[in-house]
Amino acid sequence: MARLVDKTLLIDDSDIDLFIQRRFLEVYNFSNQLVLYKSANEALDWLKNMNGEPAPDIIFLDLNMPETDGFSFLKTFMDLPEKVTSKSRIVVLTSSNNMKDRDLVFENKNVIQYITKPLKQTDIEDLKKLINQN
Repeated sequence: MARLVDKTLLIDDSDIDLFIQRRFLEVYNFSNQLVLYKSANEALDWLKNMNGEPAPDIIFLDLNMPETDGFSFLKTFMDLPEKVTSKSRIVVLTSSNNMKDRDLVFENKNVIQYITKPLKQTDIEDLKKLINQN
């Protein structure tokens, strides 16, 4: 089975959630490369300084994180270089099922899906359909 995307970025402050998400994406052959960050600030620094390497196709983003939360990440994301904002699509993967949060994240044009943890096989199947439409 071919992998769906070349590069995926996971941003979550929880080691356990990162481990589960990474294993899940590996089992479902989702991406050629997985990049993991426990901090939104570190992920933003990495995205700002790509040094010629391709931007991630998909970014899985947790909303509830210390220091810089997912909402702040989304605001700052729009100020990143165009080569990142034009390529990377964001999937919010969070424990929050608050409709206000959901509505707020979709104000960012790069957000393509909102998933309530834990990640499930149906979520990946729905995401594959979304990606193949684009």
